[in-house]
Amino acid sequence: PKEFALLRYLMSRPGEALSEFELLTHVWDENANPLTRTVRVTVMTLRRKLEGHPIETVPGAGYRLQEDA
Repeated sequence: PKEFALLRYLMSRPGEALSEFELLTHVWDENANPLTRTVRVTVMTLRRKLEGHPIETVPGAGYRLQEDA
């Protein structure tokens, strides 16, 4: 369910770099531990399932869904 929620949130803002903190806040909840690797692990597993790897890492900013994905 979190992979789907993460993908849905990224799809709602294509091309926009979203920080791990923002993803934790909107996809998980405001009480999520900001030091956790949850976002990184979920992105990694989601990338494995998606063809073409449409989720990009934006150094220093977070993750974004390619606009043409």
